[in-house]
Amino acid sequence: MPKIKFRNPYSLKPPGSIYEILEHPGNSSIAIELAVFQEHRYAFFYWSKWLSKNKLINPPCLVTFDWHQDLCYPCEGEKEILKNLDITNQGDVSVCCWANLAGNNDGHILAAAFLNLIGNIYVLCRQATLETDWDDEEFVDLYGNKHLIKKFKDEKLMSEYLINSNEANVYFDIDLDYFTIKNPYNGIGKKFTYMPKRDIQKLLSVDSVLINWIFKRLCGITIATEPEHCGGLLKSNQILNTINSLYFEPELFSQNCEWKHKLNSN
Repeated sequence: MPKIKFRNPYSLKPPGSIYEILEHPGNSSIAIELAVFQEHRYAFFYWSKWLSKNKLINPPCLVTFDWHQDLCYPCEGEKEILKNLDITNQGDVSVCCWANLAGNNDGHILAAAFLNLIGNIYVLCRQATLETDWDDEEFVDLYGNKHLIKKFKDEKLMSEYLINSNEANVYFDIDLDYFTIKNPYNGIGKKFTYMPKRDIQKLLSVDSVLINWIFKRLCGITIATEPEHCGGLLKSNQILNTINSLYFEPELFSQNCEWKHKLNSN
């Protein structure tokens, strides 16, 4: 297959994705990016972009909230594709996310870990087929680095572990289907049910121990809207708006968007 020619291969992003440059929530002297997209695998693009841009010696750990664990190991064919990927070429990385990563969006995390784009992996999730799926794992990347993988059923357990860890930098990743309870698309129940809005706000509050810990170390935020897994586009947008109204004023992707908690402290 002929190589795709890009008009500007160093200034591209995956189809339908959008990002916002924001002041860091805890440090006014630096900026971060927040990216939103439908397909969760496009997070790989932004983790790659941010690591190259920030020139960090050690990649940030990943803290992700998701219904699924999304921890499918890359097969040998995927490893060969990743080995040959030029992560400095945004066009190539965009195409890789779209065409080469798993279309069911369950392989992007360990694909990123394979290239050492992310460090240790911490997953707050609802789904596990077997009880052993909750066990800790160790993933060895292309360069021989070891990545700890920990899964949590409860945000308090995640919080207790992370606040006692040595993690210094964090990518915060949210799949909006985490905020569903019964989810027929994911094989649970006949109708979608959802976390109450007040519970979402409590979980994500800047005053919570977990979010406060994350925000102090934040290097970027990725949000996958995954409307099919949320009961439709409107439901997905409603959950996104809950996050938007909790954190930002005026709203995301509008002129002069700022962190609400920083505005309220002035």
